[in-house]
Amino acid sequence: MQLRYADDFVEGAVFICANRRRCGPPPLQIRRFHLAREKLYSILDPDARNTAFFNLQLEWFREWGLEKMLVGPADEFPLLRRMLNALVFRRARIQRDEGAELYVGPENGRSGVVALRIERFDRPDELACFLRHEFAHVNDMLDPAFGYSPEVHLPGRNAAQQRLTRERYRLLWDIAIDGRLTAASRATLGGREQHRVAFDHVFGFWPESRRNEVFDALWVDRQPRHADLLAIASDPRGLDSTHEPVPGAACPLCGFATFAWAGAHGLSAPTRAAICAEFPHWAPDQGACRRCVEIYRIVGARTPLAV
Repeated sequence: MQLRYADDFVEGAVFICANRRRCGPPPLQIRRFHLAREKLYSILDPDARNTAFFNLQLEWFREWGLEKMLVGPADEFPLLRRMLNALVFRRARIQRDEGAELYVGPENGRSGVVALRIERFDRPDELACFLRHEFAHVNDMLDPAFGYSPEVHLPGRNAAQQRLTRERYRLLWDIAIDGRLTAASRATLGGREQHRVAFDHVFGFWPESRRNEVFDALWVDRQPRHADLLAIASDPRGLDSTHEPVPGAACPLCGFATFAWAGAHGLSAPTRAAICAEFPHWAPDQGACRRCVEIYRIVGARTPLAV
């Protein structure tokens, strides 16, 4: 497994380290770094100068132990070294852009890409927790027993339902990961109670006994499976086995839960045509909320039927 770094990632991490007021490198080393860096401005060729800057910064990146802060948590997951061709680190500008992904291509094989804010280097313990959690995601993706599939596409579901499924899935996966890390006596960014609060918020429509059962099973599961997590995330109310709209279920058109279902079988032809134009897989048996039906009734009235 090769380690690769984006230029601005290494540069930012080195400068954060060099500017630390506490627990930073010795002043003499910092002075040597800046002197060596100043000399590189004399290189006239831009490409050669950029390469020289990167090589110098990478040298000090390793000298000051920053690479070890990344590799240490990665070594806790043997599948990464065995199955990844490359582990790439790039700089994330904001928190929501942070995370790890697995990319598979015919030329480069499997590559793990970690987006990380360089500010995390100022908090080594927090950095280790974050990396451990993200490496666990990649490890699951590589593990045949987990059975990961990057496509979370559910036929017949609209964009809002697909997005909600992905959000639920990510929460369930995070719980399963931090449960395993806790069992292995590893510190985590999200503790059991924090995860439980988020879980109760997302699955608040379940009775408490059901929430206790599912959450506890996720937290202690040592071998979770992608298919099981997706089944809970995509159909938590068990509606796929029913044939009629259920009070409190999501409208197949807007994706919002509703108790006000319209009689879809009694819709006019223009209204049904307007719905099917946007949702080709929709059928009257799936139903629709009254708000959506009213919207598509207006749309249908404005759209002439094809002859």
